[in-house]
Amino acid sequence: MADAFYYAFWGGLVCVAIALGLSAVSLVAFAPGAVALTNEGAQVAVPHGRLRRFRPELFRASLFALTTAGALLAASTATRTIAAGAPPMADMWGYFLTLGVGISLLGALFAARYHEPAIVVLVALIVGGALLASDYYFEADIRPLIPALQANRLLTLHVSTMMLSYALISLAFVGSVLYLLGTRWPGLRILPAPDKAYRIAHQAAIIAFPALTLGIALGAYWANSAWGRYWGWDPKETASAITWLVLVGYMHMQGLRRWKGQRAAWTLVLGFGSIIFNMVAVNFWVSGLHSYA
Repeated sequence: MADAFYYAFWGGLVCVAIALGLSAVSLVAFAPGAVALTNEGAQVAVPHGRLRRFRPELFRASLFALTTAGALLAASTATRTIAAGAPPMADMWGYFLTLGVGISLLGALFAARYHEPAIVVLVALIVGGALLASDYYFEADIRPLIPALQANRLLTLHVSTMMLSYALISLAFVGSVLYLLGTRWPGLRILPAPDKAYRIAHQAAIIAFPALTLGIALGAYWANSAWGRYWGWDPKETASAITWLVLVGYMHMQGLRRWKGQRAAWTLVLGFGSIIFNMVAVNFWVSGLHSYA
């Protein structure tokens, strides 16, 4: 059991790489158009409303690989929890592992819902890059929890909710990037239509907002039990509040016609950047009560 979580982790990474390759090939190797025979026996292309941008069989295979990756990473999370007797969210390696589960499974869900392999490509790049960096820089070994992190139920509820919101913000970032690229190069066939990419980003953002709000509220409840106060402007708390304010700004933009489109997309990119700042700068360059590093 002690090593099972690490095998599942690497199995998930391999599946992420497979999903990336299959989805990329599905976009590059365009699906052939339908043909028909004329009365003279010549082949002609059958016109249809929109040419296929990808090979559906490869896209379905990439969805299966990404879903399998999420399942293996979830199995890694479960087995590490059993081996440690505590959830794996109290160190940076486990933190990234949990985030990888959420982004992989939600990415597969959004890709299937919108029938879009470009989502799989970007999600696989984010998850694969984050997990490889995590395994290189952080230790996967199980270590005892500090006293403040030994309230396992509160820790699990708070961090799981935060990871869910961060995974959704990551998907909003993916949709925003596809939208910005689509408006910059509208004729690029591997990209979805800008309005489709905008819908992907918007749906992820509107679900992320209440999830992040709940995660911060659970964190405040946990902080009161661990440190005797609900809010203390700790660097991690402040960084999370900044991400929340970015989402508030995005929601406000939806009522302002001139602030939709690229401005709203760049706001979601900023929200994703605030998460990276939270996980990197706050954990390593600013001292605080949240000691993940």
